[in-house]
Amino acid sequence: MDKNNRYPDELAERLADGRPTGIANAGISGNRLLHDSPGFGDSGLSRFGRDVLGEPDVRTVIVLEGINDIGFGEGGLGELVSAQDLIGGYRALIAAAAHPRGIRVIGATLTPTEGCPYPGYDTPHGATVRAAVNQWIRTSGAFDAVVDFDHALADPADPNRMRPAYDSGDHLHPSDAGYHAMADAIDVRAL
Repeated sequence: MDKNNRYPDELAERLADGRPTGIANAGISGNRLLHDSPGFGDSGLSRFGRDVLGEPDVRTVIVLEGINDIGFGEGGLGELVSAQDLIGGYRALIAAAAHPRGIRVIGATLTPTEGCPYPGYDTPHGATVRAAVNQWIRTSGAFDAVVDFDHALADPADPNRMRPAYDSGDHLHPSDAGYHAMADAIDVRAL
């Protein structure tokens, strides 16, 4: 905490080559794509206009939202969501908001959660939803580009679990090394 080692910070370091480049991190811990959350802010859909489209000179946005929709719903803390619900949310961001304004949208796959002790994040149904969403992100062609954070963080011995070196300890949030791996997974040419 408070070390500026999240993946957007690590990406900014990768891009720092003497030319002016800005990276805005509009991520909110616990945020969801589809539904507002008391204590965790307006949904990604609700705040996209303000936090992305309302910023000057935005050219590309990386969308990493959905794991909390699944976890909150599965854990009884929010609305249950299906893969189709999340896909509809992504399509809304792409088609209705970003593309008409010329903003490229990079879809980020949802990271592994097996072993997470928080209610709802490690359920068979949630794993099925996450897998279906990730398959759609990878193969639909709906996004301008894809960054496979799931693959970047997954343990090769158990792809539904985060690689131990990249796990902060709760099997949900990456460690500093995990955030570095996420930044490295981004093809800067896609930006």
